[in-house]
Amino acid sequence: MTSFNTQTRRDLDALIVDFNETRAALIEAAKSVPSELRDVAFVGHWDVKDVVAHTVGWDYANVEALPDFAAGRLPAFFARYDADWASCNADLVARYRSEDWDALVRSLRGAQASFVNALSAVSDADLDNVVPWKGRRVSLRGMLRAIARDEAEHVRQIEAFLADRQPARS
Repeated sequence: MTSFNTQTRRDLDALIVDFNETRAALIEAAKSVPSELRDVAFVGHWDVKDVVAHTVGWDYANVEALPDFAAGRLPAFFARYDADWASCNADLVARYRSEDWDALVRSLRGAQASFVNALSAVSDADLDNVVPWKGRRVSLRGMLRAIARDEAEHVRQIEAFLADRQPARS
């Protein structure tokens, strides 16, 4: 039993490290967008401020989800699911977006700290509590993996956006 708990704690610690590394890459990518391009849409109708606001919002939504996973319940935000979480994302962007770039980046760092602190308090058993949803098995471990994929995709989107604005080399 101890080896399972020790391994699970190491798994959670590794997921937190991965989250922090991916978030650092996202912050660096976002900060590399020149101020004159920060309001230019490149992910559908989203610009880099929207991407950052969306990420801030999900950090706070995920903090709220942790007690649900601990209790074996589906997090409340799943009730709002629609195609690609569009409605939920739109609400998060509207709530957390700021025209003040520095404040927005500080907000992102603060949301990250809140989420990591909350994750650090998660019990080993909570990582793999499985809740059924639409024929799927939802767990905190799976949610953390989905966050990493989503944020890595945003890094790629920002990098592609910036690459498209580089002058062509002759």
